[in-house]
Amino acid sequence: MSTLKTNIILNFINTVTGIIFPVITFPYAARVLLPEGIGSVNFLQSIVAYIVLLTSLGIPMYAVREVAKYRDDIVIRNRITVEILLLSVILCLFGYVVVAVLGVYVPQISAQLGVFYALSLTILFTSLGVNWFYQAIEDFKFITIRALCFRLLATLALFLFVKGKEDLLIYAFVLVGTTVGNNLINFIHLRKWMLVRSICWDELHIWRHLRPSLRIFVFNLVTSIYLNLNTVMLGFMRGDDAVGFYTAGNKLSHVVLSVVASLGVVLLPRCSNLIETGQMEAFSKVTSKSYRLVVGVSLPSIVGLIVLAIPVIRIFCGDEFLEAVPVLCWTAPVILFIGLSNVIGLQILYPLGKESIVIWSTVGGAVLNLLLNLWLIPPYGAVGAAISTFGAEFIVLFIQVVVGCKYLPFRFYERDYLNYLWASGAMAMILYGQTLWISNTFYLVSSCVMTGVLVYAGILWIKRDVLFMEVFSYATKLIKK
Repeated sequence: MSTLKTNIILNFINTVTGIIFPVITFPYAARVLLPEGIGSVNFLQSIVAYIVLLTSLGIPMYAVREVAKYRDDIVIRNRITVEILLLSVILCLFGYVVVAVLGVYVPQISAQLGVFYALSLTILFTSLGVNWFYQAIEDFKFITIRALCFRLLATLALFLFVKGKEDLLIYAFVLVGTTVGNNLINFIHLRKWMLVRSICWDELHIWRHLRPSLRIFVFNLVTSIYLNLNTVMLGFMRGDDAVGFYTAGNKLSHVVLSVVASLGVVLLPRCSNLIETGQMEAFSKVTSKSYRLVVGVSLPSIVGLIVLAIPVIRIFCGDEFLEAVPVLCWTAPVILFIGLSNVIGLQILYPLGKESIVIWSTVGGAVLNLLLNLWLIPPYGAVGAAISTFGAEFIVLFIQVVVGCKYLPFRFYERDYLNYLWASGAMAMILYGQTLWISNTFYLVSSCVMTGVLVYAGILWIKRDVLFMEVFSYATKLIKK
């Protein structure tokens, strides 16, 4: 099994390439398809995401924990894997009944039926993909290599075949291509880890996984309300243009968020295994470093996105999307909120069996998000949806901190955490100064990125920040090798 540092590096590579893909492709797609086209596809994507959620029933997260517990017992591990896979396929069939009904009876969907059906391929291949298995056994090398290949193919397909706003169907196939390819290879590669003839089919108990996964489903359901409901409500209440503006601003902040959230993918199986084997001291150290890293990465990212919101939108989306600037400013702080709630909820409370706290925190966020959407979307459109997201994610984090604080294996506040706040504040002032005297958009963003990294890292170096020095030392050793 790979070391935790190796897994983090591999998952970081996977995450970075996942960022590079939309950074390269979204500017092109936005200029070719315009806000209406982008909004139309993302509206339908959000509906498909709900169906995937319903057919998954919380299985992926539940499966990571269960398979990770027994990863060293091949017989039990393989039996659990087959049981969960069969349950996923059965549930997938119900998903396509929903697809057929929506395609017939919802006018906004039937108007783009081909695009909707293309995007619905995600439902089938998510159920077959067993991505949770590779996360549980911590085979991040396979995950990374496979993802790199299909992202490259999808990028080439976009530039070769999507030429105008009439190519929405092709764009939909490109979007799902990475998911389809990745999960198909996942399914085929599963033969390396288990032999079908070694499975005792009479001993399988498929339905025993349904009830525990339903608890995770409740968590995923309420979380998805404020992840996808904004797009769906915007589509119905304000049209495709509003969805396009919200998608542009929200996507850019979530590009950075994906780096922060990638820690949870690596640490959930490791934390579950440490708790199962009684290694609570190691569990405490892992989660403490994860929390500190989230704070250290999130704060400068938020500063950079807010200060450079206008030039960033111009570069990656075009002048047609300038209405997305306030959306980006409101959703940027969500990077910190979600990053911290992932550490507390998914890396600490969930492995400890305190799912109820996580569920109730997301219920609070979902209810607030729904109410704010009903209030703010009619007058403010995409900006109203962004404010709703801000409020919802803050409430989720607040509830987890207040209710779950006694389960945290580390102190929520340490004096030297102020290092990241001082460094981010200094970075903000210098970046703002650059925006006043550099007029060229591309040069401004390039200069600010380099300057921001140097200022932030320099201040942490001067402060001799513990985590920064550890990361710097580890990076130096890798270079010397």
